[in-house]
Amino acid sequence: MEVPAAYRYHLLAAGKSAGTVKQRMGDIERFSRRYPELFAVCAEDLVVYLGVGAECAGWKPEYLKKIRASFRSFYRWAHLSGRMASDPAYALMPVAVPRPLPHPTPEDVVLEAFAQASLAVRAMILLAATEGLRRSEIAALHPRNRRSNTIRFFGKGSRERAVPLDELTRTTLVQLEHEQGTDTFYFPGRFGGHLHSSTVYKWVTELTRGWTLHSLRHRAATMGYAGTKDLRATQEVLGHSSPATTQIYTAVAFADLQAVVSAASLPTPRASRSIAGDRMGIWSGRTLVIDLDSVSVPQLLAVLSASRHQVKEILTRY
Repeated sequence: MEVPAAYRYHLLAAGKSAGTVKQRMGDIERFSRRYPELFAVCAEDLVVYLGVGAECAGWKPEYLKKIRASFRSFYRWAHLSGRMASDPAYALMPVAVPRPLPHPTPEDVVLEAFAQASLAVRAMILLAATEGLRRSEIAALHPRNRRSNTIRFFGKGSRERAVPLDELTRTTLVQLEHEQGTDTFYFPGRFGGHLHSSTVYKWVTELTRGWTLHSLRHRAATMGYAGTKDLRATQEVLGHSSPATTQIYTAVAFADLQAVVSAASLPTPRASRSIAGDRMGIWSGRTLVIDLDSVSVPQLLAVLSASRHQVKEILTRY
């Protein structure tokens, strides 16, 4: 059974983006190769399909989560439209996706790639590493999207974004406009239209030594947040629907982590302190004064153990 066209119209009527429609239809079409009777499956069939994919095909949690979302969408529609008596995907367990560490492209790699790149690839690098655009957004960018020092476009999920341009990126785009005109995409394809996003990916990664366009977006997020400490603004630049996603992209500088640890560290023996419950008075720095008439042997040993650098001084005085 082919995926019903009615489901596609259902997605379009709900305002889903072209990318989401393609994802959902593709997931269900691949599932139908194993289970041709889409409206005869049960919950166990869905679980087995996901489990076998994870165990035998090595599907990662991120991919499993997308397929689960497609199942939930398709079978909810099938149930509500009267094509099935119940929804077999209703009770599918959520997929736990481990939080990945940010992986921004190192600065030396970015600068070296930029120095070696052609004008078009320089623009691609800047749009990813400075402006935080996705590769599909870069591929489809058109001069009409630029208004002076701002670009406006529809990104993932058909969400409109307005991203300010830094001077270097703006100048590079203006150069492309002078060379190519303003009636075509910044990165035109060979047979009309614009370059495919995979071609953008290929051209950039040939110079970034394996670091991806996604890691360039991580670089934009990390540098932007480090310079402003404004997570909300960084989220808007990247086009994330949640600041929790932006946190995944922003690597915290080691110096900031070190500052947290230093602030939480215990005082050193040289710092002023007193021991609760004793009658020995206050000791600090390298001078220790003890009233031997009012201190027990265990208390004295405790102080000596905690202040070994003062033992020689104490023995000399007493």
